[in-house]
This record gives sequence, C-alpha cells and structure tokens, in this order.
Amino acid sequence: MKHLTTEWPLLKELEEQLVRTLQKVFAVLLAALLEEIDQQLAEARDKRRYQLKDKRPTTIQTLFGEVTFRRNYYYDRQAGAYTFLLDAELGFDGAQSISPCLEETAVELAVECSSYRKAARTLESIVGYAVMSHEAIRQLVLEAPVSLHHPVSKRHGRVLFVEADGLFISRQGKGKRAKEEKILAVHEGWKRNGSQLELVNRRHYLHEGAGDVWERFEEWLMNEYAYDPCRDLLIINGDAASWITACREYFGKRACFQLDRFHVARELRQCL
Repeated sequence: MKHLTTEWPLLKELEEQLVRTLQKVFAVLLAALLEEIDQQLAEARDKRRYQLKDKRPTTIQTLFGEVTFRRNYYYDRQAGAYTFLLDAELGFDGAQSISPCLEETAVELAVECSSYRKAARTLESIVGYAVMSHEAIRQLVLEAPVSLHHPVSKRHGRVLFVEADGLFISRQGKGKRAKEEKILAVHEGWKRNGSQLELVNRRHYLHEGAGDVWERFEEWLMNEYAYDPCRDLLIINGDAASWITACREYFGKRACFQLDRFHVARELRQCL
C-alpha cells in the first residue's frame, strides 16, 4: 500500500473553506443577476415617465458577504422625485446597505440568543466576518414592526412589569459617599390567592459591575424570562432618575415608562 505524503486539512477546515469559496461565487452571481434585472427594467420602463440619469454603484451586506453592483438612477417625471426602479421592484432599500434576508436573520438571532452581542458573534460565524455590531442588531429589533392590536385569540407575546429603583447604601470610611445600588423587580402580573393578590413569577435583578444597566438587564430578561424583544412588551415603573428614564431611549416603542405613584403624588402636592 502506498503511503500518502500529502497532508490534507481536516474535514471541518475543508467544509469551512468550501463555504467561504461558495459565498464569494454566489456574491458574484447575485451582483450579475441584480444588474441583469435592472437592465430588463430599464428596457421595459415607461421612458416618458422615467428619465435615466446615470448608473450608481452600491454595496449591500448579504448572507454571501459584501455584494457590489451598479443600478440605474431615474427621475420620475410624474412623481417629481428620483428613484431606483430595481429597489422598488425587488422590495429593498439599497441605501440601507443590508439585505432583507440578512436583516431578518439578525433579528431572529437576537431573539434566540441570550444577548445582542452573542447574536452579533453568531452572525459573524455564519457570514465569515463581523458584518454587524451588536448595537446595529439592537436597532434593527427596535425598528422591527410591532402590532399591538391582535384579536385576543391571536395575541402573541407577554407584558412584563418592571419596578426600577435605586437604593443608597452607606459605605464605611471617612469621606466615602453612599453607593447607589440599582435594583429592578420584574413580574408577569397579578393573581388572586385567597383574599390576597400575589405577583406572578417575581424576580429581582441587581446591577453589578460596569456596563449599561438596561443592556445588562435585557440580557438577564432573556435568560430568566425567555424575553423576546420582538414580541414581549415592558411596562417600566420608577422615579425620574436619569438612569431609569434612559429605558425610553434604549427600548424605544417596546417599552412604556411611567412615573410611580409616590413621585406622581409628590409632584402634585408641590404644585398645590
């Protein structure tokens, strides 16, 4: 039997190399296909309405990696605006530089993974390079459509109630200032237990260490409550401390912040 002197890579390495090679081939094919469709649209367009101005290059991120192609830019005489017929025909916005399939994959990973950072790392392992930051994925989730008016039988998602407060703890030693501990209590509503009402699935989160409070809290929600940022809504109750009201910017339309009753009553008394 002849002994092989050639050293072959492991199957895992062969598979990874082949995937990356195919990605490059598919990227070239996709660019050629998009330009061919754009040319057919140019030939079939209403030339009295759409005036061809020039061809403009664009690069979009896809599951195949970066795809660069040129598409026709028109002036729509009827609408009085400039447009790309290719974008309208295929249902994407070339200015956003992210393909619809990649965007959908990123949002799904954000829901399935325990954090946006993990979703970004997983997406990187799929595509082969750091295609999107964790913050970019979070913004996609915030911008994803949310419907709050499903019929009761078709309603998806839950409402999680959050009580946010800061507890100042004295520190030993002369001149040391009190430290504020950021505490968030979470529950899924109320249920009656005899003559009493009790909170459903109550948990507490204590923010420790560095990092943004709401980013770390959201990761904790994903682990403790299987929180789905595309379906679940948050009702956040607290005072007007800056770190608490920052939840409005972080969660956007996926959370509702309200001033707690104590501080509402205090504000009203001060106005009297």
